[in-house]
Amino acid sequence: MRGSLYYALKQVITATAILLFAWANTAGAVTTKDLRKVESNIDNAQSKIRQGDSDKSRLNDEIISADQRLATINTELSKISTELTKTQKAKASVTNRLDALRARLARSQASLDRAIERLETLTITLNKRAESFYKNGDISLIEVLLESQSFSDFLVRARFLQTIISLDTKLVSDIKTTKAKILKTRAAIDSDKKKTEEQETVLKTEINRLAGLSAEQQAKRNEEKVQKTAKEQTIAKIDSDRESWLAAEAEFSRSAARIRLQLAQGNKVSGKPSVSGFIWPAAGSISSGFGPRWGRMHEGLDISVAQGTPVVASKAGKIVIAEYYGGYGNLVVVNHGGGVETWYGHNSSFTVSVGQNVNQGQVIAKAGSTGNSTGPHVHFEVRINGAAKNPSNYLP
Repeated sequence: MRGSLYYALKQVITATAILLFAWANTAGAVTTKDLRKVESNIDNAQSKIRQGDSDKSRLNDEIISADQRLATINTELSKISTELTKTQKAKASVTNRLDALRARLARSQASLDRAIERLETLTITLNKRAESFYKNGDISLIEVLLESQSFSDFLVRARFLQTIISLDTKLVSDIKTTKAKILKTRAAIDSDKKKTEEQETVLKTEINRLAGLSAEQQAKRNEEKVQKTAKEQTIAKIDSDRESWLAAEAEFSRSAARIRLQLAQGNKVSGKPSVSGFIWPAAGSISSGFGPRWGRMHEGLDISVAQGTPVVASKAGKIVIAEYYGGYGNLVVVNHGGGVETWYGHNSSFTVSVGQNVNQGQVIAKAGSTGNSTGPHVHFEVRINGAAKNPSNYLP
């Protein structure tokens, strides 16, 4: 996308074109000072291109380094993520174990409460029975003896009482043993619970640490991406600016070529033959030189002249074309033999016909602005075996 630089350069180029147009229509207007000014523009454009290339190379190196850092960060994030997942699973397992231990403690506490309640109930019963024996002394035994029907009955009754006392004693002992076991189990569970809680705390701390590291690495990655994107955008602008500077350089170079040509010709074309034997087809100023122009190749010289100015054969030869020829408008082509031809475009009229032999300097047409033309001028080409050559290399 072309930005403000393109339009700024376009204004400079347009201004240069206007000056050249003025030079082309003003005798003696072009000076070496004008050439130096355009050459300065060329140097500036080339300097900008070199600076842009240098900046682009540096930025590309920085992007490569950023990609390497991003790869390292992504690797580290992957490791952290794996470790975090592993730790979270371990913490979940510990939490489940802790919940199970708490449930066991709750059940153990319920069993202990029941055992204590039974023990307390039984103790109350035994205490009451003991209190009764204490108050009544051996009366109960005497009563048992007196109430017995016989000695054997007494023994049975005495054994029965002894059995009750033994059972009560064993029951108390069993309950106390059960209580002791419950307390021991509860202590073991409680100890395991404390250790598991400590493990859970350690794992929670590790999860928080890993989450912090992950957040830190993600922040670094985001910052690297932002900086990388900024560099890529800068490179895109450099590429766009480079295109504009290249176009400007090409235009300034064409302007310089036209100025040099006009300086070499004293700002006027002449009729004296060159060492190649060619003469200028018309007397006028060069308005556009040979080379790239407006995105395409300009294959000849444009000589600015007035409407109806005589156009002469640059060299003796035979007329092979004298007709309207697309963008060339009214075109005359002279074949000079040996694969050499000269083309004369945009004429207003012809003074020769196909097959006619012409001498050097003979009028072959009248200048005009037919075809793709913006004003009266002679478009002059030199072609060798069909390929367009720079006419400046053949003209005096």
